Amino acid sequence: MHLEVKKEKFIKNGKESVKTSSKLIFPRYHQLDVVRKLVEDVRQKGSGENYLIQHSAGSGKSNSIAWLAYHLASLHNEDNESIFTSVIVVTDRTVLDRQLQQTISSFDHTTGLVETIDDKKTSKDLRDAINNGKRIIITTLQKFPVIYEEVEVNKGSRFAVIVDEAHSSQTGKSAKKLKAALADTEEALREYAELEAEIEAEQLDFEDEIVQELLTHGRHKNLSFFAFTATPKEKTLEMFGTKQPDGTFKPFHIYSMRQAIEEGFILDVLQNYMTYKTYYRIAKNTSENPELSTTQGVKAIKRYQSLHPYTLQQKTAIMVEQFRNVTRHKIGGKAKAMVVTASRLHAVRYFHEFKKYIKEKGYDDIDVLVAFSGVVIDQNEEYREETLNKTKDGKRIKESQLKEA
Repeated sequence: MHLEVKKEKFIKNGKESVKTSSKLIFPRYHQLDVVRKLVEDVRQKGSGENYLIQHSAGSGKSNSIAWLAYHLASLHNEDNESIFTSVIVVTDRTVLDRQLQQTISSFDHTTGLVETIDDKKTSKDLRDAINNGKRIIITTLQKFPVIYEEVEVNKGSRFAVIVDEAHSSQTGKSAKKLKAALADTEEALREYAELEAEIEAEQLDFEDEIVQELLTHGRHKNLSFFAFTATPKEKTLEMFGTKQPDGTFKPFHIYSMRQAIEEGFILDVLQNYMTYKTYYRIAKNTSENPELSTTQGVKAIKRYQSLHPYTLQQKTAIMVEQFRNVTRHKIGGKAKAMVVTASRLHAVRYFHEFKKYIKEKGYDDIDVLVAFSGVVIDQNEEYREETLNKTKDGKRIKESQLKEA
């Protein structure tokens, strides 16, 4: 069991306070099941096997990884020898996954058991941690090749490598390939989206990089891999999956999105979705149907007697009004809306449209944040996430502050 302590900031009567809450967490069934099955398999087969754990969002992955890491770190064989010298958790962000780090460290009851190699540390620190026999080491993908070098040196050592996936796309680099100034036409936006999609497809993500590393170095009898991913690619399945009699590969353990939805841990986004067409029909019928409210959003739709609003301005009006009239009042008045766009350029343009519309209407009760990687060049202007996101009093919001903001 794990005592999770959370600190949350909240504002009461204009003052900021911190609320600390703690809850005792017992593993959910699939977490108990996956850790027990993995531990049992390793106990029987020893090191050198690969495992793919396909667990969807809402599965409590950080806790599953932490529980697994602790079990593997203390696992012994029949002769009472430690199966693994060290357990190495590899995550893909340069700034180590805070949640994962905190979860694993909070399990640490013996000081010095867990060593974190973050962006302030070097490959030498990873080497030292391995050579000093640290039981659990958390590191990033950038330092991953060191593990192989050390495996070669420390012939007698055996390592369990837990891979925590997070699809990181580096579309930031794509700006170089795009036209510096794009005119305000739908075609330019479409072109940008297509280009970004192509670049996205060509970019190697975390999963590809791990697979490539493994292909380069091959399998080692003293290395076991445990790959956690919600959506494994074909290559990942072949690399980490369990081979079936018919030659196909399957994950060692599955906790599906359907199960997560049915158990109420994530929401089914398609459950309440309405097409623009349907929304428009409702808007058109409002005058004949007094039970439906004639909100501004509905009026905005009626104003454009067309089923396809092409301009960003039209869509912005509808989205903002729908948010102000309906969404905002949910979750005790703290609800948010998220606009998912076709490209980073769309995101920047929508951001400006939303800001403009909100200002024109004089709405001081809502605001906008934008999230995208790298730099977007639009009409010879350079835009970055950090320069666009500002607080009400004009202060820049750093990426580390974004979650709270």
